[in-house]
Amino acid sequence: MSEAAQDSVPRLAPGCRLNAVGGPEDLLLIPEGALRLKGPARAIIELCDGERALRQIVEELTRRYPSDDAARINTEVTALLAHLRDRGVLQYV
Repeated sequence: MSEAAQDSVPRLAPGCRLNAVGGPEDLLLIPEGALRLKGPARAIIELCDGERALRQIVEELTRRYPSDDAARINTEVTALLAHLRDRGVLQYV
């Protein structure tokens, strides 16, 4: 991933939000409906607050999950955020 992309700051697009914590499943509510979140997806999206750069999100997740490979975390976070951006759910500021 390019240096510029690592410095990009993701945030949810207008009209998109996470459901309340503690529900039966984690959902990302979007204008067209809802996306089910699996694994660490909720933790990743919660960090997309429009203030943290992608690099900082990966660093935070690496701290939270020290037993996982940092390169794998970077790859998976980047892939999830690219998918959400392509769906119009996530924007970079």
